Amino acid sequence: MGAEVIIMKDQEKQQSAAREKRGVGSKLRQWSKNKWFWPAAYLSACAVLLGAYFLIQSPAGTDQSEEEGPFGGEEEFAEDGEGGTDEEDSMPTAAEDETMQMPVSDEESVDIIGYYYDHDAAAEEQQDALVYYNNMYYQNKGIDIADQDGEAFEVTAAATGEVVNVEEDEILGHVVDVKHDDDIVTSYSSLEDVEVVEGDTITQGSVLGMASRNLYNSDAGVHAHFEIRRNGDPVNPTDAFHQSLKALNSSENSEEEEMARDEENADEEESSSLEEFPIFDGDEEEEDEGESEKQQDEEQDESDEDETEE
Repeated sequence: MGAEVIIMKDQEKQQSAAREKRGVGSKLRQWSKNKWFWPAAYLSACAVLLGAYFLIQSPAGTDQSEEEGPFGGEEEFAEDGEGGTDEEDSMPTAAEDETMQMPVSDEESVDIIGYYYDHDAAAEEQQDALVYYNNMYYQNKGIDIADQDGEAFEVTAAATGEVVNVEEDEILGHVVDVKHDDDIVTSYSSLEDVEVVEGDTITQGSVLGMASRNLYNSDAGVHAHFEIRRNGDPVNPTDAFHQSLKALNSSENSEEEEMARDEENADEEESSSLEEFPIFDGDEEEEDEGESEKQQDEEQDESDEDETEE
């Protein structure tokens, strides 16, 4: 009897499950007849797939965000909690008290053998600042530096900056141009074994290359040619050494102000000279000539009267 009851209960459960399946199937068939069913099913399937994809990818992404900085590399944090990258930390900046230095490692072992051509200098100094090349004389726009023993030497950056040009010239040799703050550019030529490339950011004293020979100034032998340009205009390097870049720019402003004052003084002197020698117009000259002729006529009449009386 008990076994029959158990069998009947099992049969009822199976029949109930079958009815539920038929009910679910009938509901699905009814829903599938609606226009919104299939788009909704498609969107639901897409949502499930996207969720599964991001769920799989999230552990790797979390580990990467914890270990790497925004540029790929480990990110270091300062004591105050601010983050920074190795690239930012390695960017050199010119110190406020940094001054322009001679572009050599040891100033005591070199001499200046070619000088900047100064238009205000004496004739003898100007003659010493000429470079003879290809049967012509050229004004020296910088200085030429040579070792006292005539040996090659390291040429270094005169100040912190960015390398903006590296080229090999048939006449000048290897040329390196470095841009600094305040629109200052330094140029180094007659080099060999150049150790920098365009785009490098260098600090003061960084080795750029070795002094060598070139065709432009072959009489100088092994030497390095050094120029300083301020807003594109050449500057006497010997006047710029041991000055800050800001001081170089301020000296330019002082020169411009002095030139303006000289022009103003010249205009004032010219106007004062004109006042000392006034200009008469034509009417005044005609009036003076008429009075002179009248006076001569009167004198002539008086002379005639005297002769008549006699």
